[in-house]
Amino acid sequence: MLLVAGCGSSDTSVKRDLLRGVAQIRTTHDPKRLQTELRRTLTRLRRDRASTAAERHARELATRGLEATLAGIRSRIDFTDNDSGNVEAATRDAVRADRRLARGARLLRAAGLALGIRIGPLGGR
Repeated sequence: MLLVAGCGSSDTSVKRDLLRGVAQIRTTHDPKRLQTELRRTLTRLRRDRASTAAERHARELATRGLEATLAGIRSRIDFTDNDSGNVEAATRDAVRADRRLARGARLLRAAGLALGIRIGPLGGR
Protein backbone atom coordinates (compact mmCIF):
# COMPACT_ATOMS: atom_id res chain seq x y z
CA MET A 1 0.00 0.00 0.00
CA LEU A 2 1.32 3.45 -0.92
CA LEU A 3 0.25 6.64 0.83
CA VAL A 4 0.85 9.89 -0.98
CA ALA A 5 1.22 12.89 1.27
CA GLY A 6 -1.06 15.75 0.37
CA CYS A 7 -3.61 13.77 -1.61
CA GLY A 8 -6.97 14.67 -0.15
CA SER A 9 -5.31 16.08 2.93
CA SER A 10 -7.00 19.17 4.29
CA ASP A 11 -4.05 19.94 6.56
CA THR A 12 -1.49 21.48 4.23
CA SER A 13 1.97 22.58 5.28
CA VAL A 14 0.98 26.21 4.63
CA LYS A 15 -2.02 25.85 6.93
CA ARG A 16 0.06 24.05 9.56
CA ASP A 17 2.74 26.75 9.57
CA LEU A 18 0.20 29.58 9.58
CA LEU A 19 -1.52 28.06 12.61
CA ARG A 20 1.86 27.46 14.28
CA GLY A 21 2.74 31.15 13.88
CA VAL A 22 -0.66 32.22 15.22
CA ALA A 23 -0.25 29.94 18.25
CA GLN A 24 3.23 31.31 18.90
CA ILE A 25 1.95 34.89 18.81
CA ARG A 26 -0.84 34.03 21.22
CA THR A 27 1.18 32.02 23.72
CA THR A 28 4.74 33.39 23.75
CA HIS A 29 5.02 36.50 25.90
CA ASP A 30 8.78 37.07 25.82
CA PRO A 31 9.49 39.22 22.72
CA LYS A 32 12.98 37.83 22.09
CA ARG A 33 11.80 34.23 22.35
CA LEU A 34 8.80 34.99 20.13
CA GLN A 35 11.12 36.59 17.58
CA THR A 36 13.24 33.42 17.46
CA GLU A 37 10.20 31.13 17.14
CA LEU A 38 8.57 33.23 14.42
CA ARG A 39 11.79 33.37 12.41
CA ARG A 40 11.85 29.56 12.34
CA THR A 41 8.18 29.41 11.37
CA LEU A 42 8.75 32.00 8.62
CA THR A 43 11.64 29.93 7.25
CA ARG A 44 9.40 26.83 7.14
CA LEU A 45 6.57 28.78 5.54
CA ARG A 46 8.85 30.07 2.79
CA ARG A 47 9.88 26.47 2.03
CA ASP A 48 6.30 25.17 1.94
CA ARG A 49 4.97 24.04 -1.40
CA ALA A 50 1.51 25.28 -2.23
CA SER A 51 -0.46 23.15 -4.65
CA THR A 52 -3.43 25.47 -5.22
CA ALA A 53 -3.85 29.14 -6.01
CA ALA A 54 -5.54 29.66 -2.63
CA GLU A 55 -2.57 28.08 -0.84
CA ARG A 56 -0.10 30.21 -2.79
CA HIS A 57 -2.09 33.35 -1.95
CA ALA A 58 -2.33 32.31 1.71
CA ARG A 59 1.41 31.58 1.85
CA GLU A 60 2.18 35.03 0.43
CA LEU A 61 -0.16 36.75 2.90
CA ALA A 62 1.14 34.70 5.83
CA THR A 63 4.75 35.44 4.87
CA ARG A 64 4.06 39.16 4.72
CA GLY A 65 2.10 38.92 7.98
CA LEU A 66 4.92 37.19 9.84
CA GLU A 67 7.44 39.67 8.40
CA ALA A 68 5.33 42.61 9.63
CA THR A 69 4.87 40.94 13.01
CA LEU A 70 8.62 40.38 13.31
CA ALA A 71 9.23 44.05 12.46
CA GLY A 72 6.75 45.02 15.19
CA ILE A 73 8.45 42.75 17.68
CA ARG A 74 11.81 44.30 16.75
CA SER A 75 10.37 47.76 17.43
CA ARG A 76 8.97 46.53 20.75
CA ILE A 77 12.39 45.14 21.71
CA ASP A 78 14.01 48.45 20.69
CA PHE A 79 11.47 50.24 22.87
CA THR A 80 12.36 48.24 25.96
CA ASP A 81 16.12 47.98 25.37
CA ASN A 82 17.11 51.38 24.02
CA ASP A 83 14.60 54.07 24.92
CA SER A 84 15.04 54.45 28.67
CA GLY A 85 14.67 58.14 29.45
CA ASN A 86 14.15 59.20 25.84
CA VAL A 87 10.46 59.98 25.53
CA GLU A 88 10.60 60.91 21.83
CA ALA A 89 12.37 57.69 20.79
CA ALA A 90 10.16 55.61 23.07
CA THR A 91 7.02 57.11 21.55
CA ARG A 92 8.32 56.56 18.02
CA ASP A 93 9.20 52.91 18.70
CA ALA A 94 5.87 52.26 20.46
CA VAL A 95 3.87 53.70 17.55
CA ARG A 96 5.99 51.81 15.02
CA ALA A 97 5.54 48.54 16.94
CA ASP A 98 1.78 49.00 17.18
CA ARG A 99 1.37 49.74 13.46
CA ARG A 100 3.51 46.81 12.37
CA LEU A 101 1.88 44.36 14.76
CA ALA A 102 -1.59 45.49 13.64
CA ARG A 103 -0.59 45.08 9.97
CA GLY A 104 0.82 41.63 10.69
CA ALA A 105 -2.40 40.58 12.41
CA ARG A 106 -4.51 41.79 9.46
CA LEU A 107 -2.36 39.89 6.97
CA LEU A 108 -2.39 36.69 9.04
CA ARG A 109 -6.20 36.87 9.33
CA ALA A 110 -6.41 37.36 5.54
CA ALA A 111 -4.16 34.32 5.03
CA GLY A 112 -6.46 32.31 7.25
CA LEU A 113 -9.51 33.40 5.26
CA ALA A 114 -7.78 32.32 2.04
CA LEU A 115 -7.56 28.83 3.57
CA GLY A 116 -11.06 28.90 5.05
CA ILE A 117 -9.86 29.47 8.62
CA ARG A 118 -11.15 32.20 10.89
CA ILE A 119 -8.32 33.68 12.94
CA GLY A 120 -9.42 35.90 15.79
CA PRO A 121 -7.43 38.49 17.71
CA LEU A 122 -3.65 38.21 17.75
CA GLY A 123 -1.78 39.84 20.59
CA GLY A 124 -4.69 42.16 21.31
CA ARG A 125 -5.08 43.18 17.67
